[in-house]
Amino acid sequence: MGQKYISEPFVEERAEQPYVGIPIVAGLSEWDEVNGLVGELFDWLKKRGIKPAGAPFFRYWCMGDSEGKYKMEVGVPVKRMVSVDERVVASYIPGGSYVRALHKGHPDELEKSLDALEQWALREGLDIDKRWEGEDEIWNGRFEFYVTDPETEPDLNKWAIEIAFLLMRDDAA
Repeated sequence: MGQKYISEPFVEERAEQPYVGIPIVAGLSEWDEVNGLVGELFDWLKKRGIKPAGAPFFRYWCMGDSEGKYKMEVGVPVKRMVSVDERVVASYIPGGSYVRALHKGHPDELEKSLDALEQWALREGLDIDKRWEGEDEIWNGRFEFYVTDPETEPDLNKWAIEIAFLLMRDDAA
């Protein structure tokens, strides 16, 4: 079912990438607030004369706890580390092997593509870098890169979102 929205998955090495982000714990009913952080980050960068080095993204640390809240960051890649403040954090997108695909279509359909990508990785025998702590699913690298600029493409049905899951390193087992 998700195949309708997802490109052919592939594995790719990515170099470590610095970013700035705003951490948030939010449920699906608070997603407008999550989306609003993208604009806040772009404004923060603009005030400091820092150019983004890539598409904004959501980084999921914990996928929905018992209250259905996601522990995550809304981030924007930057060329080099920058000094931050009490609201904005600096971190890195980890370098390593990622299983990746492109979701094409409305963000409301993204869950199908995420499930399809995870199932593909399992079928391929790939080990996604995640673990369970009690009821919490913890990810070391789960990203959604929003490659479509909403200013130039307001139709959500025509959006493209790159999804990427960090794979375990061979020496981490």
